[in-house]
Order: sequence, then structure tokens, then C-alpha cells
Amino acid sequence: MSTYRVYGTTKSHPSDSDWDLLLETTDPVEATAAVHESEGTFWRRLTEGGQVVLDRV
Repeated sequence: MSTYRVYGTTKSHPSDSDWDLLLETTDPVEATAAVHESEGTFWRRLTEGGQVVLDRV
């Protein structure tokens, strides 16, 4: 089972060190919903098994 991680940043042009972990889950539906929320962040990123799936959502 894959692990999904949602990261967020408040920077408009983030570097790799600007991303903060917001959620870690094995549920792809929960991860997808969380990455499309925007409260408190400028960008969000979704990874699956360490690989970027959605970048700068």
C-alpha cells in the first residue's frame, strides 16, 4: 500500500526546503481532497511513495 504525503508552502516561488508536511495517509481519496484545499497555503504538493504526483496545486 502506498503512502501519500501532502505538503504545503506559503511561498509563491518555493524551493525544495520551503515545503511543510501537512498530511501523511494511505488513503488516496483523503490525500487528493487535502491537496486541493488552499487554506493557509499558497501551493500544495502531493507525493505517492516519494514521487511527486501533483506539483504546485
